[in-house]
Amino acid sequence: MGSVDYIDAVNAALDRLHTTGFYIGDFFANHGPMAAEALAKLGYCEQVEGWVDANIAHRQHGLLPKPSEPISDWRVALGDRNRGGDWVQLFRHQLAEAPWRDVLRTWWPRLLPGCAGSLTHGLIRTAHAVRSLRETDRPSELQVDELARALAFWATALTSLATDPGPGDDHAAAVVDRALSDLTAEYAGHYAMTKPSFPIPLIHTITAPAAMRLLLPELPEELHVPALRTMAQVNAELFTRFGGQRAPGSTEPIEADRTFAELAAEAVDIGDEHAIKICEAAMRENAIRPDARYLSAASTAVDLIRSR
Repeated sequence: MGSVDYIDAVNAALDRLHTTGFYIGDFFANHGPMAAEALAKLGYCEQVEGWVDANIAHRQHGLLPKPSEPISDWRVALGDRNRGGDWVQLFRHQLAEAPWRDVLRTWWPRLLPGCAGSLTHGLIRTAHAVRSLRETDRPSELQVDELARALAFWATALTSLATDPGPGDDHAAAVVDRALSDLTAEYAGHYAMTKPSFPIPLIHTITAPAAMRLLLPELPEELHVPALRTMAQVNAELFTRFGGQRAPGSTEPIEADRTFAELAAEAVDIGDEHAIKICEAAMRENAIRPDARYLSAASTAVDLIRSR
């Protein structure tokens, strides 16, 4: 067993990435904090520091935007990418004054309707930040600040859905956990069938609902069903937008020639953020409710990313 544990690896990564901005160029989200946390969760704690150094050198991250003026009306500022620094400051102040769970519960209903923005990366980054906070009774300042930056990123990337998810049965919260598994497994099957020539966007139809699962335990039960309805609509819109194909008989097992452990090792070798994240998310979802589609989707994604 290595000398670097999960919390040490996460904090070291966040320290190196602390000044990096939300995007690389105009559109590619900064995946550094998310992938580093996933890498540590996969058990590659010793490799996190080297991965972060390589990622910084390869991606040439921009700087975290500086604040210009305090946000007085958060509704007006939602979705404004020019106010990233102001949003970070707002969440830093709120997290200094209240427990992180309270801040998350306050902002969840405000941010959820726009979670499709930036291919759901605001939601996903928030989930990785929350998971690291939940792993320790004494979170570091870096971990708390990563939640501030994750929520700020989500706020600036907010994009409304084309179709309102509509009302649902708010008494069905007990089935949300199973429904999330059905959603991730379904889209894992679709991804394996589609084998997209540009493999990245459709990966998020798996990693986003898997990320939502990480967040729901921190939210009141009455927010679970609306969250599920929103995620189902997000997946449908992303799937259509990026040319996904519905897999006929998608509940049938799809063969893959590697184990999750072998795929994770390949993802680490490739070094690609999405390869790491899809392996971790698929492995985690499969551990909750085993389904051959998860392994097939992860295998397909790793192969497609390696061949790019």
